[in-house]
Amino acid sequence: MKHQNILIVVMIAIIAVSAGAVLYDVHARNASAATSTSKKTTTASKTSTASQSKTDSSTQTKPAANQKTVVLDPGHSAVMPSGSEPVGPGASETKAKDMVGTKGVATGVTEYDFMLNLANKLKPELEKRGYKVVLTRTDSNSAHSCVERAQVANDNNADAFIRLHANAAESSTPTGAMTINITAHNPYTASTYSQCRKLSDCLIKAYCTATGAKSEGVVERDDLTGNNWAKVPTTLIEVGYMTNPTEDKLMQTDAYQAKMVQGIANGIDQFFAN
Repeated sequence: MKHQNILIVVMIAIIAVSAGAVLYDVHARNASAATSTSKKTTTASKTSTASQSKTDSSTQTKPAANQKTVVLDPGHSAVMPSGSEPVGPGASETKAKDMVGTKGVATGVTEYDFMLNLANKLKPELEKRGYKVVLTRTDSNSAHSCVERAQVANDNNADAFIRLHANAAESSTPTGAMTINITAHNPYTASTYSQCRKLSDCLIKAYCTATGAKSEGVVERDDLTGNNWAKVPTTLIEVGYMTNPTEDKLMQTDAYQAKMVQGIANGIDQFFAN
């Protein structure tokens, strides 16, 4: 009986040891699996992060291969170039190289300062829209002839040459905006007529829509030196009358100038979109 009890105790001990081994093995397997899962998760996370990084990198904005160049010509300057120049290539007729421009009857602001200010506001807006922008002048203390301004547009192979001006009249009554381009029979650069007219149409429509200004439409004439010497799509925009006290004061407000900028930029967008 004593030996039988000892045998039973030994068997119980063996069973306990075996069970412990099995339990340990199960825990070990689970731990291994957990470690493996953790490694896979970490690896997957790293892979996902790397993939995301690659995706972010590939979707970054790159300069467009077909980026358009817009040359802005802020009209006039405080310093006048001396002498005259031909109104067009090979022309016998000459005109003054530039004029001082007009001045606000209510504000006293000069056209040349107004147009430079407008160009400096328009430039970053156009750049934000993806255009390369070049100005024919960056200050009002240097002289620039109309031929020289057109040459800036030609040298930069401008896709659009925008000449910025403000209007004047003998009477204080007129208000509104207009664009001016060459005629279809221009003796100097008639080959650009269709694109010049298209640019003028797009610009005046978008400008008047944005600002609420009265549209005086598109005027065609062949006596503007800067238009005649340009070999690229060109328009001159008269943004409003500085000889009208109400319009003069309106055009010097930040809110209205913001509308002017949007209108001109929208017109340029429409020119390239159509």
